[in-house]
Amino acid sequence: MAVNHSLNTSTVSLSDIIGNGKIYKVPPYQRDYSWKQDHWEDLWADILTILDGSSIHYMGSIVLQDKGDKNYSIIDGQQRISTLTLIVLATIRAIQNLVDRGINKDNNIERIAILTKKFLGDKDPGSLTYSAKLELNENNNSFFQTHLMVFRQPLHEKTLGDSDRLLWQAYHFFLRKITAHFHNNNNGEDLANFLNKQVAERMMFIQIVVEDELSAYTVFETLNSRGVGLTVTDLLKNYLFSLSTKVDLAHVKEKWRKIVDTVGLDNFPTFLRHFWNSKNNLIRPEYLFRAMKEVVKTSPKVIELLDELEQNAQLYNALSYASDPFWIGQRDQKKRIKELELFKEKHALPLLLAAYNKLTAEEFTKVLRVVSVISFRYSIIGGLYTNLKEAIYNKAAIKISNNDLTTAFSIAKELKTLYTNDHDFRNDFSTITISTKSNKKLVRYILFEIENHLAHTDTDYEDSPATIEHILPENAGDEWVANFPVSIQESFVFRLGNFTLLEDDKNRACGTKHFETKKAIYQTSQYAISKQIVSQDWTPNTVENRQSRLAEFATACWRLPYFE
Repeated sequence: MAVNHSLNTSTVSLSDIIGNGKIYKVPPYQRDYSWKQDHWEDLWADILTILDGSSIHYMGSIVLQDKGDKNYSIIDGQQRISTLTLIVLATIRAIQNLVDRGINKDNNIERIAILTKKFLGDKDPGSLTYSAKLELNENNNSFFQTHLMVFRQPLHEKTLGDSDRLLWQAYHFFLRKITAHFHNNNNGEDLANFLNKQVAERMMFIQIVVEDELSAYTVFETLNSRGVGLTVTDLLKNYLFSLSTKVDLAHVKEKWRKIVDTVGLDNFPTFLRHFWNSKNNLIRPEYLFRAMKEVVKTSPKVIELLDELEQNAQLYNALSYASDPFWIGQRDQKKRIKELELFKEKHALPLLLAAYNKLTAEEFTKVLRVVSVISFRYSIIGGLYTNLKEAIYNKAAIKISNNDLTTAFSIAKELKTLYTNDHDFRNDFSTITISTKSNKKLVRYILFEIENHLAHTDTDYEDSPATIEHILPENAGDEWVANFPVSIQESFVFRLGNFTLLEDDKNRACGTKHFETKKAIYQTSQYAISKQIVSQDWTPNTVENRQSRLAEFATACWRLPYFE
């Protein structure tokens, strides 16, 4: 792909990239250094394949923008180039350790000088100032130049910013790996050859050089759509910053930082897509950047978009976490958010963004109830996780944003397809099995909602000290084998019909005792759901019957009045 011959592609080694007189800079708007140990482990494993005899190893593509006079901006590939530079530093440090021990001192000092000049930088013959071959972004470069490049220990590692700490840890990770690999070898020549002839010559890249920013963003988009690794966060950030005027740029940077800090870098792409889907037709993640680029084409539009994102960032966090301070004083709303968090409901977030922004607080609370009940019936009990849900929520969100749906009643009607009818819900509930080993909070929630229905209370399942009692014990003794042979116990112990609520001391008193003893204890409990257990015996048929009764209660608990 070429744009007026402004794009040049070639296959190059690490030595070709940084073993020359070129200067590389990470643009200030690029993300901070973010590679972690799993990335470092993968890279070291790649290096070991080279050392074990593999001729070359491809490291993927890098995109550079030619700024003239041998200066290049790293558009894509800064994490790899930064990390490989840390390997250079670690190798030089390993040779310096030999010098410090007096091993082949003169030759190793000379090797350090040659490797430093080739891979890290050298003094300019005119100004006699040290010029590094690599400059990181505005957040990382100071630490990189003043500590890593001169092997200076930070005063307090714990006080470093997250990204600077990763740089420091990565350097030490590779220093340990290199030291361990050559632990039986005190030969500086082998260390130098490891870097200069193996890593630098056998690590290969597809280098794409562009001459202007327009070409750079075109390459961005193409690589991203092909899964090379650029995220929508990188793409949008670069694009928005490039559109901003010099007057607006500082303001845009600050807004961007606040938004990303609020939702978190890892969550930002999902937030961005959910924000978009709250107003626009459903779009797949790989097409999001292109769609936004069609809408945002000027600096004022950049400000407008960031204003909206900033306004929605805190709300988006709150819609995902009931513990967020956003819900202080909003008991009913907090309760529903906690339910959605428990159900891991994410498809409804675009709709909830739209509903909060457009509806009254009273109607929004009702919408939360609608979404919670639908999610419980459709996903938790029905076990349905189709794309249908996301598409229906998206259509409703657009109508809310366009003021076509203005009440919880109208929104519920729009979502009717997702509302499992009473007959199917009862059947699903009557047969479901939920393990307390992996879903204990969910089981507590279900039991307490039924308890609240039976006892006309409003107890929060997380605030109560009640415990889950397995009527057929998880580790049933011989006295249970007559009714529950060992071969079938596992299929009944985690049935909802086999659970109840008990005070902690009463649960301990029950233990694995026979049902007759347990039943007497249940009658002394404060919980209505336990007092109702009056069967003569506990058998597979009893579990089935009780779960069917609980299903009737559940149908009343999780019911929406809009469909009656």
